[in-house]
Amino acid sequence: MTSDWVKAKLLFATWPASQLHGTDSGTVRRLADALAGVQTGSAGWRDVATLTRQVLLEARAQGNESPLTIPAHPALPTIEQWWMAACPARPTASGMISVSVRPWHPPVSAGWATQAAEADLKEVHLSRNSQQSRRLHEVPGDPFWLAALGHERYYSIGQRQAARSVALAPAGSTTIVCLPTGHGKTPVALAPALLGGQDSGVSVVVVPTVVLALDMERRVRGLLAERGLRSPSNRYAYTGNLPKDVKRQLFDDVRTGRQPILFTSPEAVATSLQKPLDEAAEAGLLNYFIIDEAHLVEQWGNEFRPEFQTMAGQRRNWLRRAPKGREPRTVAMSATLTAQQVATLEELFGGPGAVEIVWASQLRSEPSYYIDSFQDEHSRRGAVVQALTLLPKPSILYVTKVEDAKEWASYLRNIGLSRVIEVTGRSNDEERQSAMEGWGGRSAAGRIPTRFDIVVGTSAFGLGIDLPDVKTVVHACMPETVDRYYQEVGRGGRDGNPSLAYMATAPRDLSLSRDLNAQAILLPETALERWEAMFYQRLLPDNESTYHLDLDARRASLSMGFNTNRKWNVRTLNLMVRAKMVELKAPEIPQPTEGELPDAWLVRLQRYYETLPSRVDVRLLDGGTNDPEYFMKKISVARSRILASQEAALLRLQDAVRGDRCIAEVLADYYVLRRPEGLLRTAAVCRGCPHCRVTLEPSATGQFYRTGWQPNPRLANWFYTPQDPLSEFRGPGQTTLSIWWDTDNERKDLVPDLITALCRRGMAIVGGPGLSAGAVRRIQQAALPHPLIFDCDEDLLTNFPGPIVWVLDEACTAMSTAEAERFISTDITYFVHGHRLQHPDKARSRLTDVHSSNISVRTALRSL
Repeated sequence: MTSDWVKAKLLFATWPASQLHGTDSGTVRRLADALAGVQTGSAGWRDVATLTRQVLLEARAQGNESPLTIPAHPALPTIEQWWMAACPARPTASGMISVSVRPWHPPVSAGWATQAAEADLKEVHLSRNSQQSRRLHEVPGDPFWLAALGHERYYSIGQRQAARSVALAPAGSTTIVCLPTGHGKTPVALAPALLGGQDSGVSVVVVPTVVLALDMERRVRGLLAERGLRSPSNRYAYTGNLPKDVKRQLFDDVRTGRQPILFTSPEAVATSLQKPLDEAAEAGLLNYFIIDEAHLVEQWGNEFRPEFQTMAGQRRNWLRRAPKGREPRTVAMSATLTAQQVATLEELFGGPGAVEIVWASQLRSEPSYYIDSFQDEHSRRGAVVQALTLLPKPSILYVTKVEDAKEWASYLRNIGLSRVIEVTGRSNDEERQSAMEGWGGRSAAGRIPTRFDIVVGTSAFGLGIDLPDVKTVVHACMPETVDRYYQEVGRGGRDGNPSLAYMATAPRDLSLSRDLNAQAILLPETALERWEAMFYQRLLPDNESTYHLDLDARRASLSMGFNTNRKWNVRTLNLMVRAKMVELKAPEIPQPTEGELPDAWLVRLQRYYETLPSRVDVRLLDGGTNDPEYFMKKISVARSRILASQEAALLRLQDAVRGDRCIAEVLADYYVLRRPEGLLRTAAVCRGCPHCRVTLEPSATGQFYRTGWQPNPRLANWFYTPQDPLSEFRGPGQTTLSIWWDTDNERKDLVPDLITALCRRGMAIVGGPGLSAGAVRRIQQAALPHPLIFDCDEDLLTNFPGPIVWVLDEACTAMSTAEAERFISTDITYFVHGHRLQHPDKARSRLTDVHSSNISVRTALRSL
């Protein structure tokens, strides 16, 4: 395989006519695009210099320290500019420029820290060849996993436990899944949703951005095509810019259950898709309601996108309207969850059915952390420019304010970093999509030239963005919470390869962070004024203590625009939710009243849909809500609690900035969940941070300062009403049923049919040496759409309290130790075996002779 160094040499040798092969990727692909851009003005000298530098450093990490020969051309960097990019350059006898490279890393202390930083940067440039790249411990996949996704293995035990828990979840239940980035959260929810065939129902996946919805659509379209399935429209993302005829088709396909999966936004769920989703639920065709990036329910739902929380009211409507046993299952997924975020999810989306948490939380292993403090903005600016010039691409520069993002992008373009784009909360969907396509070099149509190496973003950028090979995340600010910081750092290294996180702080950062923490939380007096404006301008009629509010209601003295006014009204209501004064509900579709004329009904329905985006239904939970003095007291308590929590989160980040503690320890302590069953902890991983580089001896190449344990969460225990279709054949007080065959033909012909029938009746877990991988795959196909789980390592036999079907080998005459212990346990188990199997406690006695709860395979099949 030709190295990137050789490809870069050819690019420069043939420039300006140079071009790469269409399959080339990585740094050399970006370099080729930048070289093409300098001729059109879309790339600057610094873009070419930084990417050439990166190619040289990647070659150096592999042992090649040879320089590159670069044309001396006005469009390309000068000798002085090469030196500014830490690339020593000298003219050659042929009139060219010989360019080598000098490694650089963010400033650290002398001694061990310097050695550690040098080794760290080498690992980043080694990329997928680094010994520090993510190494997951794969385990065999279950039959339903293969049938739905075509995957023969799970990425990790955590993914297996999460996938099994979701697949086994009963109707109307809620599963909260915390699974690390790179362990495959999305497949966990997709697998059971895609088990069904055509017309078997719809699963809706709520995602935070249009870009993510379109990316997920691309993946699912290919997956369904492999299985010979597709929706009638072959569309799987509902976005606002779809043609009207496509929207109508999607509405029809959702309500009739012909749309297997649909990715969309909370706003669409609350407006355009409300009616078809209601109808699907009422028909028993809404299978799964999945919330991706579920931490946003608390973060963004409390701020500027209330639909993240008002969806909870719609979910309750679906549960009420669905046929018994066909209520949609809810799955909320995130890579990181705080205790407050889990509490919000449980409060809004938990109940009335069972709620289980699958906690496989582990810190990201990819980033190493560098933090620098400066006395003024000028010094910080110089350090950030140096980092963006000398550290590897693609990269993200995070700032706090929209104005800062625009100013930084403009400044970087002026100094020769032209391949830069800003994305903020004010960017519309088209701008975000264009930025992502130009940054990643991929559109819905396939591969396109890269146009950006750096994205300047605020906290509104990044969540749900899955550009895998981001190398560097730079902060020219101090985020207001440790959670925001970690979420943003987590944009790097999503391909599992080492990445860098560099934060440059300045004196104004701390006060700005505190201001941001406080400014979104209204004063009690302001909240009261806004509540009274909404309540006394409410829409009539009221219904059973539910009030229809207009989010655009305002006090007469207010002059702010509608969007700003609505945002603050939303914050008021969410503060009242935190104070447990009200419950937000999605507006219910009106029904025609007795005697109402058809034309009048249609006018009323049309008006409902026109006003739906600005409406929310509120149910009062507290009789004192409209008492001004009581209101302000309750709001003051809730406000103080939130401020204290955010201040604590900021203090944790300050601990990390000072280097007083390992950043991994700070983060792991923050992401802890206290549950009745005990603490649910997060595994700490540190590839390098200011504290560890100074206090610990340099790790050998390929070693981490801290390596977290592999999460192995318990399987959700849904079996409060165990599936036990052959219970009538068990004697009083016995939990084990013996099902035996006489002849080998019975084993071959009848046992697979028995397992299939039991799976269809809810006994989804099987295992034992008598079942081969091929056999369970065939049984799964016969049992679709019911999931089949195969216990290939006796983990469930030993640890799972729910029902299991265990099939022994045809030649087996004695149980193993694990099988014998399961036999005498209080857990429901169906042992399927040959007639000669001995009783585990009574040697020389056949099980069927002394165990009263036994039936033949034929009898079992007939009863099913």
